[in-house]
Amino acid sequence: MNSSKKTYFLGTVLFLSIIFSYIISEDTLGGAEEDYYLYEKFIVLFAQDFFGTFQNYGLEGFERNSPVFYIFQSLLYKSGLDLNSLRYLNIISVFIITYLFFECLKIQFKNIKISTLKIFVFVLLLSPTIRSLVVWPYPIFYAFILFLLSIKYYLLFRNDKKKKLKYPILNIFFVAAASYITPNFCVFSLFFIYNFFLEYKFSNKIFYLAVVNLFLALPAIIYYYNFDFYLLDVTLKEIDYSIKYNIFNKIIVITSIIFFYFLPFVNQKIYHQFLIDIKDFKKNYIIILIFLTCITFYNFPNNFGGGVFYHLSYKIFSNSIFLFLVFFVSLFIFMASNLYNTNNIILFICLILYNIQTSIYHKYFDPLLLFILLFLCTYHKANVKINIKQISKRFYYLYLIFLGMSFYKISFLI
Repeated sequence: MNSSKKTYFLGTVLFLSIIFSYIISEDTLGGAEEDYYLYEKFIVLFAQDFFGTFQNYGLEGFERNSPVFYIFQSLLYKSGLDLNSLRYLNIISVFIITYLFFECLKIQFKNIKISTLKIFVFVLLLSPTIRSLVVWPYPIFYAFILFLLSIKYYLLFRNDKKKKLKYPILNIFFVAAASYITPNFCVFSLFFIYNFFLEYKFSNKIFYLAVVNLFLALPAIIYYYNFDFYLLDVTLKEIDYSIKYNIFNKIIVITSIIFFYFLPFVNQKIYHQFLIDIKDFKKNYIIILIFLTCITFYNFPNNFGGGVFYHLSYKIFSNSIFLFLVFFVSLFIFMASNLYNTNNIILFICLILYNIQTSIYHKYFDPLLLFILLFLCTYHKANVKINIKQISKRFYYLYLIFLGMSFYKISFLI
């Protein structure tokens, strides 16, 4: 079987598996169905009484999502589509996100065979987040799509020798669009504007981009100032402030989730450098200090998410020991990979701010971290050489294991 036939066969099988997901009402996230039915009523309410629903949205205490997604769905509902039809229509989103992922791969990896990139694209269809949110529509999926569009224009900007303004403007527009669907995405404008500044410095162009950013953000700022329910007021469970505002919880848990997605990038050279670095405690005292400080103040609560390594830690040891070990190893692996640079640190800060709420669910970062690691991170080529064919294969293994674990997890919830 030649490469084109293999690509076609793999894509067909995985797309058919998405249809099968509809048949079995797949929810490998474990909460996608519940979230869908929690918000489903707003589609009908916006269709029946837009202004009344808009005015009262957020007052019930659980509305953590922007109303924009449900407003658009209500327009389709008013056009004659029932709620089930809207769910089935949502399958179109799979084709959109895979196409945009492919477009970004083509720009980022220009010298790689198209057939290799196409095979990599289909790995998205193994994502428990994508599979669940296709069946049970949720705003963040469309925020991922819009954010991927913003990445596409950022990549085009990086490849544009003339550095024309049209690509930064389109990037800013789609980051803003993603933010109107899921406000967390607004923090990534900090990363993009920083990179635009590196190119344009204190010029009229950077001033113009800042004004465009502010103009697009202004309606959202006014809305959230008036309603103030999304980031500050909404709490599904009462928790102590020492937990709610504990930055060390986020550093440990989010770093462990990043490490999960970075595993396919780890090569032999990184591993050898890791072994060298971990033996030299005196030289790497800052890493040790960060690790000890974070675990000292760590108090992440149960039932607020936590990611793969968090749940494995409690499943195997009934405590945080394994999570701490993963955190420790990840700090040194990232150092061995030369990831500690200004660009990547700003990205990490954005990821912390992106998850400003107490809960840290894996669905917030999948497939977001795949996009960030492939397209936005800065790598030292001597350490991290991206072999797409090899990394693609490793991501297939990673997602197959992750999907299997997700099915195993929900089997105990039924």
